[in-house]
Amino acid sequence: MLRLVYPRGLGSAARRSLWARGSATTLVEGGKELGYAKVIEDIDFLRTILGNQIEKQNPELHTLARKLRTAARDWRDPNSTKAQYATRFKALCEEVECLSAANLRDVARAFSHLLALTNVAETHTTARMLREMRPQQLEAISDVTATAVDALPAKLDSCAGTIDALVDQDGASVEAIYAALIQQQVEIVFTAHPTEVNREELLAKHRNLSELLMERDSLRDNPLATTYERKQNELAIHRTISAMWDSDILRRSKPSPQEEARDGLSMLRNVLWDAVPSYLRRLDAVVLAKCAKRLPLKATPLKFSSWMGGDRDGNPNVTSSVTREVVISQRRQAALLYLAELNKLRIELSVHRCNAKLAQLVGNSTTEPYKALVSNLIARLRATVHWADSELVKIQSGAELNPLAATLHVEPAAKPAADPIFNVDELAGPLEVMHESLVASGYEEIADGDLVDLIRRVAAFGLQLAPLDLRQESERHARAVDAICNVVGVQGYLSWSEEDKVKWLSTELMSGRPLLRRGMFERLAEVGVHKEEVEVLQTAALTADLPTGSLSAYIISQATSASDVLAVELLMAEAGASKPLPVAPLFETLDDLNAAPATLRQLFNSPGYADRSGRKQLVMVGYSDSAKDAGRIAAMWAQYTSQEKMLEVAKECGFDIKFFHGKGGTVGRGGNPEGYKSILAHPQGTINGFFRVTEQGEMIAKNYGDIQAAERTLDIFTSGVLRDQFLQRPVPTPEWRAAMAAMSDVSCEFYRSVVRGEPKFVPYFRSATPELELGDLNVGSRPAKRNPKGGVESLRAIPWIFAWAQTRLNLPVWLGIGKALEGAVGRGHGPVELDVLQAMYKDWPWFRTTIDLIEGLMAKSERAIAEHYDKRLVTDPELLKLGAHLRERFLVTEQSVLAITGHPTPADANELQSLRVRNHKLDVLNIIQVETLVRLRNESAPLSAEEQKVLKDALLITINGIATGMRNSA
Repeated sequence: MLRLVYPRGLGSAARRSLWARGSATTLVEGGKELGYAKVIEDIDFLRTILGNQIEKQNPELHTLARKLRTAARDWRDPNSTKAQYATRFKALCEEVECLSAANLRDVARAFSHLLALTNVAETHTTARMLREMRPQQLEAISDVTATAVDALPAKLDSCAGTIDALVDQDGASVEAIYAALIQQQVEIVFTAHPTEVNREELLAKHRNLSELLMERDSLRDNPLATTYERKQNELAIHRTISAMWDSDILRRSKPSPQEEARDGLSMLRNVLWDAVPSYLRRLDAVVLAKCAKRLPLKATPLKFSSWMGGDRDGNPNVTSSVTREVVISQRRQAALLYLAELNKLRIELSVHRCNAKLAQLVGNSTTEPYKALVSNLIARLRATVHWADSELVKIQSGAELNPLAATLHVEPAAKPAADPIFNVDELAGPLEVMHESLVASGYEEIADGDLVDLIRRVAAFGLQLAPLDLRQESERHARAVDAICNVVGVQGYLSWSEEDKVKWLSTELMSGRPLLRRGMFERLAEVGVHKEEVEVLQTAALTADLPTGSLSAYIISQATSASDVLAVELLMAEAGASKPLPVAPLFETLDDLNAAPATLRQLFNSPGYADRSGRKQLVMVGYSDSAKDAGRIAAMWAQYTSQEKMLEVAKECGFDIKFFHGKGGTVGRGGNPEGYKSILAHPQGTINGFFRVTEQGEMIAKNYGDIQAAERTLDIFTSGVLRDQFLQRPVPTPEWRAAMAAMSDVSCEFYRSVVRGEPKFVPYFRSATPELELGDLNVGSRPAKRNPKGGVESLRAIPWIFAWAQTRLNLPVWLGIGKALEGAVGRGHGPVELDVLQAMYKDWPWFRTTIDLIEGLMAKSERAIAEHYDKRLVTDPELLKLGAHLRERFLVTEQSVLAITGHPTPADANELQSLRVRNHKLDVLNIIQVETLVRLRNESAPLSAEEQKVLKDALLITINGIATGMRNSA
């Protein structure tokens, strides 16, 4: 996280003045300083290029954009009087209100690109700062230690700094650290939650810009670089920004699940494919220096999975056929990536000396044994591509047209002589034999080159790149089981008690015999089973049909009972799965989280379950839906205590439980931008060397948008999980637990009284935010609601949070919290007094992290902008009163949080001053968005078809731009 450092002795007003003028002197990341001028330099450099391009094409637009940017900066001048503040804001709004529809659209486009360039510059600055940190500690230390410092930054949230902290602060031995590190695993699960608003074409240009800025730094610092080289670099940057400006920001059609998977996983192909082996090579250097051992070749501290193409919860577009297509397409892509690496390796491994094991494997007749073995793998991977092509053509010839298959145009061809590779050991094994042979034959340097990187890629990505999770809601499974029951003459399953369901399901699973006769499973539609239930059963069949390693887990959303898990087990058994997937119940609501320990106890004690599961259980904890259900504080406390109790139940029943954390990177969806601290804030013992977590939407591009960002993210995850295994957290006292329980109850009651109990809330929400218009954004393949006819309760957590983020009120993050913390601003006002809250903040890391997160989001909020939405879009006086009341609650929450932290302003506490370079641009986009909504919603002033089209584009561009500028959707 970046923050600014000001000269000593300045009061907050003076600091705000420096802030507004951009005169703060230093940028800090993790305590290491970097001149802030470097950030501004990159932003100004990129902005000037964009401005020149706009001016060249449309001088009037360039002048207009500069005028609005200046007006927005003037409005934010902290030295303004109250009257000046109001006058300047009014003038800014009036300027926007006079714009034509075309100018609204084009100005929005300019500011959206400016914010994207700001993101690129800031990300680049962070990467540059981390590089500049490393060499400063190289004097008077051994070469091997220097290698470690040079490989990764010596920061606490990096493995280099974490290992030092474990030895120096926690008293851990290097042997214990090494043993923990080589056994731990971080599994990152990419989901298709629709908050990434940028098209893949633009994301690719952003990545290219980041690489060009790195090259620019290198050329500038290299005295041998020529003027020609520097000029070519600058021209490449100009070309990329020009192409950005002339690219369409908007998706013009809703993506299919296949397209969503292809675009959403592009970072695997374009970034992580190289970032993972590069990071593991750096980690290996650190481990060698500090633990005197190398990472084992087959160590898998990092793995990846995906929901894209597998998550069918509320998304009828994801069918079993779609999942099959996505799986096969990813296998094809993986084979092509491995082929590229093996072709390079074939050239490198031209040596002939080998050990007996390799000679026996390839036959003693060849003089180039390594090339012979590589050639065999190449032939088998080509056969794998051929198999995938044939399978995709079969899918294409089915009832539905499949976009990925349709692009292949594969003609029937003779079957290759080699066999496809379906088992990852068939690829990993020969590579490991070659490595062993090279080392034994005196070629250690060759063995440690591209071959090691390839072996590590195979360990991390397998043959699937990112195996798919299947996800479906529990009710759909219950109906599918009921359909099978009806076919075999067992009636009334859905009406049975939970005890009867568990007993019957357990008996059937232990019997080992299928309910349906052989061949009947595939013919259920013919005997009257509804197509929705047939689709669930066909999805279960994928667990038996797809190649090993294609799928990771089966997630049950809206899980409430043990029978939900047993039902999925039965469906997979009926499908003939010889090695069923791990089945993970997802506990999402407050009630489900509170009941989860009892649910697991019943599951663990159900007959035969321990044997079938191997006494291993994966449980997914839902963060965003629980927050939408009960509010942030109540949800976070329920997540904390539920995990503690589920862990206790697992220990009592002799089960090894692992948690899967369903949170986005954003605070509103349960995430924490400071990943290292967020890992250490989990309850003691609930991670224990295994951390499976979702990465969603725009956070994927932010964390994995280029190799430097990806390596940094992987390092934070790895170091956090390593530190967790040794860190003894403070035990929450009974007083703290009682305080949290009281605050949770008060917060939840107030939150629900507004969101559920206030009849004016839904009309207000839909008037004051662009919620109704978000569906036109075409950012995801699934509907915004599970139930299209429902209200806020049926709205998915993502658009619920996204809509409030657009208005800069960020209501879901803080609503109810002020009520819980009111004791901080007045004795007797709330359930807990200030001294207790301050003690909790000081001594309990989990509570401190929670409060800091809330404070950070409040710093990114802007009440004046939210009030502007109300004044222009809300016409009902009663709804306006509700909006004013909510903004008052925001103030109470902010005052309470600051009283606890002791910080003068939220921005000071949470190091969010990077907003200074973007706030005025966001303000312009917000005001344009309001004006566009006013015109589109004004039924008394009919628009022409062309004007309506232009205004809709303008609206969607502002939604894109605000999400880009906030760098998350709250």
